[in-house]
Amino acid sequence: MPKVKEATSKVSLTAKWTPLMNKYNQAMALTGGEKINPDLDAFVTQRAIDGLFLMVQQEEDKIRVNPTARVTDLLVKVFGSL
Repeated sequence: MPKVKEATSKVSLTAKWTPLMNKYNQAMALTGGEKINPDLDAFVTQRAIDGLFLMVQQEEDKIRVNPTARVTDLLVKVFGSL
């Protein structure tokens, strides 16, 4: 999160994001839609973590399907029994 805060503060993005998301969330309260976290730094950090886990999942799927992708001893030990 510190890197995200540094990047968003450089362009004053939080000052624009927070009021916009507060209005958006008010509209979602009326329509029943999904609300978005108005804390930009937390929102961006969570999305980055979600993306990281998606990349890990894709790599794991590739390793499980393709035995030649198991190139280290640890990976062979973890996925070698398949």
